[in-house]
Amino acid sequence: MESRGESDRTTELLAELTALRGRPCVQCARVVCGHEAVMSVALGFKNGVRCLACLAAALEEEGPALRDHVMEHVRRRGCFSRGWLAASEHEGFGSTMHPACLWADDGPDTVPAAAALEAAPCTVTPAADTEWDAGEIGCGELVLALRLRLRAMVPGSILKLTARDPGAPEDLPAWCGLTGHTLLAARHPEYWIKRREENRHDG
Repeated sequence: MESRGESDRTTELLAELTALRGRPCVQCARVVCGHEAVMSVALGFKNGVRCLACLAAALEEEGPALRDHVMEHVRRRGCFSRGWLAASEHEGFGSTMHPACLWADDGPDTVPAAAALEAAPCTVTPAADTEWDAGEIGCGELVLALRLRLRAMVPGSILKLTARDPGAPEDLPAWCGLTGHTLLAARHPEYWIKRREENRHDG
């Protein structure tokens, strides 16, 4: 059962996703579907929604692989799952987690990607180059702010993040796995994240 704070954040997220649905991709100008809006928020691109192809290009991933990995993350997070199912209903696909707008050609992925995203980080405390206390912000707001902070850091440097949102122990390993950053250690609410070495074209 969600706490009142979690419920409020879920309500806010659903309203944000509704507002983002149907906006043009900031890179190719194609109208994004509701599911691509969910993916954009989950990956930290809330202020610049992208279609799946442009998300994959920004993160230097193959589109189907990125889609499947984000799907595993969305499936395990109540707030994102609700937004995903709401998009399916709105776009006429019913209550499905594998809408035809994203799975038209190859069908749903049947191989769980979760294991690749949940490798347990070590518990040795690394030396941090900078620290950030994110308080209790969660869902899309946390990864958006985290993406911007890491982008401003020197490649290879380490951020010590304090994140008290109850979803952080699940969200942060998945997000790091999807975006190429490294979660070096985690003892909730503290997380040590190493910024990826290369500079990707993530806007």
